[in-house]
Amino acid sequence: MKTSLVTLIRRLLTLAFFLSIAGSANAKDINDDIYGLWKIKSIMGGGISNLSEQKARLYIGKIAIINADKFVFNGRTCLHPPYSRSVDDVDKYFDREWRADVTDTPLPNPVTIIDAKCNFLYPIRKNHIMIAENGVFFEAVRIKK
Repeated sequence: MKTSLVTLIRRLLTLAFFLSIAGSANAKDINDDIYGLWKIKSIMGGGISNLSEQKARLYIGKIAIINADKFVFNGRTCLHPPYSRSVDDVDKYFDREWRADVTDTPLPNPVTIIDAKCNFLYPIRKNHIMIAENGVFFEAVRIKK
């Protein structure tokens, strides 16, 4: 009797362990809101930049690929981006970090800042994100999840 009880407990613990692993594998990724293919729709403004407005307009229509393993944009690939997130007051952050006035942009306050290692990303609303590239802020629209 004692042996069968011990065996039953071991089996239940093993089952619980495997169920916990399966549950964590299916857990939603915090960055799911930014993964996908994104198309640059417009210029939203900028801070200190070496891009002329004419060169910045050439970015419109370009595609950004954002997934867990890489961030691809403008001919550059960043492998294993951290996508670390922070939140800050929109006006204070952009003044401090970019010397930019973003009062005319649709950014939420507070703003979420996502460090992709080679670029910064700013969620605007569902399926809309701002990508900072060379000091210029571009609005991108998700075209595929």
